Amino acid sequence: MMNLPKLKFKSKLALFNALSKIIIVTALLFIVPWIVGEITIRDTDDLLIRKLDQVIELVDSLGIDEYINMDAEIKAFGSYNILKEEFIAIEQLDKDTSIDVIEYSQRIIDNELVEYRVLSYSIVKNGNSYLIEIGRSITTINRFEQNLKRFAFLFLLLIILITFIADVSFIQYLLNPFEQIVKKLKNTNHPSSFDYTTVNTKTHDFAYLDETIQGLMHKIEDAFNNEREYISNVSHELLTPISIIQSKLDNILSDKTIPDTDLLKIMDSKHTLGRLTKMVRTLLMMSRIENEEYLLTEKVNLNTIVNNVAEEIEDKIEAKELELKISLNNSIQAINGNENLLFILIYNLINNAIRYTQKGYIKIETALVNQRVVLIVSDTGIGILPENLPHIFSRFRNFSNQKDSFGLGLALAKKICDYHKIEIEVTSKIDQGTAFTLTFKK
Repeated sequence: MMNLPKLKFKSKLALFNALSKIIIVTALLFIVPWIVGEITIRDTDDLLIRKLDQVIELVDSLGIDEYINMDAEIKAFGSYNILKEEFIAIEQLDKDTSIDVIEYSQRIIDNELVEYRVLSYSIVKNGNSYLIEIGRSITTINRFEQNLKRFAFLFLLLIILITFIADVSFIQYLLNPFEQIVKKLKNTNHPSSFDYTTVNTKTHDFAYLDETIQGLMHKIEDAFNNEREYISNVSHELLTPISIIQSKLDNILSDKTIPDTDLLKIMDSKHTLGRLTKMVRTLLMMSRIENEEYLLTEKVNLNTIVNNVAEEIEDKIEAKELELKISLNNSIQAINGNENLLFILIYNLINNAIRYTQKGYIKIETALVNQRVVLIVSDTGIGILPENLPHIFSRFRNFSNQKDSFGLGLALAKKICDYHKIEIEVTSKIDQGTAFTLTFKK
């Protein structure tokens, strides 16, 4: 089955309108010539009948002797115009015969065979029967027919063009409120940025649609605000007792009389509290990103951030005896964004690479591809199974056995990419490594 392209509602209406006009024109191309032909023949016959009436009136008023010399050997009268387009003939009949017919007939005039449409009619004058013939050449009829066809087609095309323009204009006018509603939705990146201005329309359906969408956006905005407030409150309520517990654990650790076994348990508890604190703060940051609380107006040098991250994770690289390769393109220009979020993005990607790489290297590259800045973070780690690739950016999806990971690092990275409109792609091969490619907008 052929896949049809997706079109706008307005385009579909215009396409249907154009196709219907084409079908009508095609049908008329077959019908109009026949209609014009019939009209031409009827008009010619009417013309012949009117001329016959005029000739009969002249004969009645002037007498048949004005046209036929009764003493001549051939009792007939004929008159042809100079172009042989028409002729009138009167001749005496040998016997009383009633004739009233219109038909096609051929006549030889000046040694030339000419085809006519001829009206033949018999009359009786002075006790004698006479035949009146009035003819019009087929060439003249065809010329008139061609002109009439040409005019009919031009008139038809003009009507089709006018109706098509009128239909398209009316469709545009009719769907303009709908396009305004769609435009408002396209320009809405966040419920708080939605334009609640009522669309001016006299179409009840569009007015109801606009009103319904505004009501839904109000509910979504309220839900976003409630979620933001809820997460903020929960984060505060969680971080406060965690901070208190950590302080108490620090005080306990300062007591040198505690046995080493208890110290290990306390240190393990502190580590767990640290992981919990990190998780809460990550969730809070993701919520703030979703609510667009970060500005993206800073001029950020990507190479500088890469170097800063490299310094930050230098100890982790050395601890695992890995090699850090950095290849930076110095010709790339500053980009618009949030420097803190971009630092966290690159840090999480590199930290994730370190976590799953046991030997080999971590490589960071920046480049210009088709006038777009590209950042690549690759490693020689354990790789990712193909069935897990579609889910690596999901929250709390951890595909390793490491207990210190909640599966939020890559989820946060994806959230930052979406916020900056950065395209992120992942390629991976088991036991060969993984590569994250970030393509920044122009």
